[in-house]
Amino acid sequence: MGVKVVDLFTALQKRDDWMDACFIDGIHLSAEGSKIVVEEKLKVIKEVDWEPCLHWKSMPTEFAEDSPYDLVAADGKTTLNPSRWTFYREHQWD
Repeated sequence: MGVKVVDLFTALQKRDDWMDACFIDGIHLSAEGSKIVVEEKLKVIKEVDWEPCLHWKSMPTEFAEDSPYDLVAADGKTTLNPSRWTFYREHQWD
């Protein structure tokens, strides 16, 4: 599929004191940890070979493939792909 991945765990562990430097309590990121996360995400975003459209109306159609996690239809067997629904285009939210 050619999906780019952000390996945050490896990036955070580059420092010897990564647990103390990157986390404030072992779970939540510190300012330094947040900086590393942003840098790693930006690296991957700059490497991708597609132009993302982050407008909320475009998201469902960009990722419209069927998924086993789609809503289950009334028959209990098939799924409903919400990205095929067009009612949202009738409303003006902007």
